[in-house]
Amino acid sequence: MTRFFEVTNRDGPARLGRLRLDDAIETPAIITKDEIAFAGPIWGFSSIEDALKAGESLSGKTDKIVIGPHVAVPFHIEPPFSVPATPTDGPSGFVVHPLLRKVPPASDVRVVGAAGSLHNPRELVAAILKIRRMKPPDSALYTPALATPANLALLIYLGVDLVDGTRVVVDGLLGRYHLRDGVWPIEELKKLPCRCSFCRAMEGGGRDPKMIAEHNLLKLEEELLIVQEMIRAGTIREYVERQVRVTPEQTTALRLLDQEHEYLEQRTPVSRRSTMYANCAESLTRVEVTRFARRVLERYRAPDGDVLLLLPCSARKPYSTSRSHRLFAMALGETRRRLHELVITSPLALVPRELEEVYPAASYDVPVTGRWDREERAWILSCLDAYLERNTRQRVVAHLEGELREMLEEHGIDAVYTGGGTDGDSLARLKEAAVEATRDARRLEGYPIQRFRALADYHFGRDASSALLTGDVRVRGRELQSADREALAALTPNGTIALSIEGAKRLLSLGGYIVEIGDFLPRGDVLAPGVTDADDQIRPGDEVIVMGEAAFGVGKARMSGWEMVESTRGIAVELRHVEKT
Repeated sequence: MTRFFEVTNRDGPARLGRLRLDDAIETPAIITKDEIAFAGPIWGFSSIEDALKAGESLSGKTDKIVIGPHVAVPFHIEPPFSVPATPTDGPSGFVVHPLLRKVPPASDVRVVGAAGSLHNPRELVAAILKIRRMKPPDSALYTPALATPANLALLIYLGVDLVDGTRVVVDGLLGRYHLRDGVWPIEELKKLPCRCSFCRAMEGGGRDPKMIAEHNLLKLEEELLIVQEMIRAGTIREYVERQVRVTPEQTTALRLLDQEHEYLEQRTPVSRRSTMYANCAESLTRVEVTRFARRVLERYRAPDGDVLLLLPCSARKPYSTSRSHRLFAMALGETRRRLHELVITSPLALVPRELEEVYPAASYDVPVTGRWDREERAWILSCLDAYLERNTRQRVVAHLEGELREMLEEHGIDAVYTGGGTDGDSLARLKEAAVEATRDARRLEGYPIQRFRALADYHFGRDASSALLTGDVRVRGRELQSADREALAALTPNGTIALSIEGAKRLLSLGGYIVEIGDFLPRGDVLAPGVTDADDQIRPGDEVIVMGEAAFGVGKARMSGWEMVESTRGIAVELRHVEKT
């Protein structure tokens, strides 16, 4: 059980939190010896009993993280035995060696044993993920003697909450000069590329090792502030993708982390306020991309019609607000009522028109060159094949040009290709093809209803639309209503659905996105200790149904479903509506 650490915000594995000492520490943070009471390794004592007594002597401290004695061994050696946790009235810490097989006791802080030896990217990723997967999930993770300005963002994105300045201080005393772009022997620098007070003081004189150490620590502190802001803004992934280019080892670590898809997906919110920048090859494998594509292919059902129109993406999002897509709409005219529009794009692959307001489709950007590399081609074509297999159409019109058109033609996609473009001739070809393709096609359901159906399935599962839109329903503005004008759900600005109490009751039979709580009526947000069970597929930002013996409500998840059940602190659900049962 964790009593003194609480996670307050999440952006993938990276977290903002609060460690409650006498002076609270906002995490991620750089801690010093002033915040730690450490008994040390057992090898420093004449016996295990003496080591345990040393730990017990620290138990009364409440203003420090109390870390009892531990079995210190090198990274590649499994500890021969473990030492019990030191009981304390304050924040507790426990050293966990990455090769330890026994589940460690719950503590506010887990210290990664032999962390300073984690230079190999495969070992680094494996060690941190192993310890972060241990219960409870709301313990802070501390990696001593490992952080530098260059690797700090990666460490935090892996799941580290606490670091220290040991490595950069020691490096400074040895003449190693750190920046966020790497480390250099100080003697190789003709001029110091920093204007901090320590570097200015070294301009006219010798390169004082103590000043180098102070400079290094300052750079680490500055990098921490940047990382904290990136998490708050929901852009830590973009920042990490840039920062790992400092060394091949860091790039390798990120690619290895992306292979741990379950670990990332379980911790990544379903939406962010920021724009998702897909600037590099690693962007194709990030969770936001693969999750969106999977939901389109597995949950989404295209409108029941006869004609599919393939369109290119646009720089402006949502697409329908762009000049090109407005021109497409004008050219299509009344034929839009008889065809379904699907946007082909990188890195998301396929974006149905009804889902263009969903994150990340509504807020992403990608470098546009007109060229499609091998990975992009394989990804888009595999998704398109799966989509066409699940959503068959008699006719396909493709208003695409350049390599995108060539890619589909070479792959054997049977379509009427109109050449793409927004000039007069191109739009005329689009109109002519659409009129011909829809001549005897069925008329589709109204777009507002189509959109609610698509969003219901996308957010709650493939059969959710049948349950939510059962009977005589209608759309007024951005609200879905029953025949007697009772609100069922509303569209939010970020493309999600906000349920009413009545709308939530319609989805109960599906059994998904439900948070079960104890026998009480919440007066505010639902805290993790009040949760008795939760759907594993719930992610931060999901709309959820809250139910218990005394209450029924709806709200937004602040943590994943598995975290709600296993955590001992923190807000599980921000309640919007609740009623007594």
